Amino acid sequence: MKKNILLIAALAGAMFFTACQKAEEEFVEEKPEVTEQETVTYSLTIRAERNDGPETKGLDIDGEEATSTLLKSIWKAGEPVKVYLGTECIGTLTATPDGADAHKATLSGTVTTTGVVANSTRLTLLTPREAWDYTGQVGKLLLTDDAENSIEKKYHYTAATNVLVTAVSGSNITTEEARFANQQSIYRLSFRYDNGGSKTAITTKSVTISAANGHLVQSQAVDGSSLVEGPVSVTLGTASANPFFVALRNTDETNTESLSFTVIDADGVTYKGSKTIPTEYKPNGTFVSIKNATLDQRLQLAQSATEVDTVL
Repeated sequence: MKKNILLIAALAGAMFFTACQKAEEEFVEEKPEVTEQETVTYSLTIRAERNDGPETKGLDIDGEEATSTLLKSIWKAGEPVKVYLGTECIGTLTATPDGADAHKATLSGTVTTTGVVANSTRLTLLTPREAWDYTGQVGKLLLTDDAENSIEKKYHYTAATNVLVTAVSGSNITTEEARFANQQSIYRLSFRYDNGGSKTAITTKSVTISAANGHLVQSQAVDGSSLVEGPVSVTLGTASANPFFVALRNTDETNTESLSFTVIDADGVTYKGSKTIPTEYKPNGTFVSIKNATLDQRLQLAQSATEVDTVL
């Protein structure tokens, strides 16, 4: 009888173990299926505006370049506008100015991206190009002065940030109005040398500008990262005593600044001097005229009468 009981218990235990083993074999956890978000090309139309306030002066000059006191802020037909989601450029729009008021425009084009959500996604808009860089300037202001390397073509950055996507319908995106602000100041420069007795105009070939506070921007990413600060240089195609222009972005917009100038003239003579920029002219977006800035240092090596025919 005891043997039968033990046998029954053993069989029951074996059956229970087999059932558990089978249940474990049948229970396979299913991992959630991960799918990539679909990349979509959207049509995008945005109403945009620039103002003539001190922070948003544009590049249509009122009067003569050498004497004007105002840069007007207007849109121009076909002006390119880069669209960013985060730090990624997702497309380019083009501007169509309003006929009655060129301070306003319609920006239209396409963007290609993923994950656009109405009332959540925010875009950044930047003109005139994707690379945010102030190096390589040639002193020309307008497209009519230099169609390839003028400030208007390459260095007059304006931006509208945190532009909210208000609706997504199929492949169409709608946003709130974008308000653009200038991201740098425009300086008009010319120089003269003071030898202690008289002042004479300098025929400038190039100038290197540095800031005492050390925050002139050479380049940066659209979100302000990858920031490179340092002196900014301008090289004129032809040396001239006439005023020329440079775009300067300063990340220090509040403190009085001393700008130092190292000027090389048509004959290779170097001049140095500085100019104090008051606090009220520091904010980016200001038009600053520094004509006939006086430089009081002149550096020139005396020519040797001895002919040299060997090189060390």
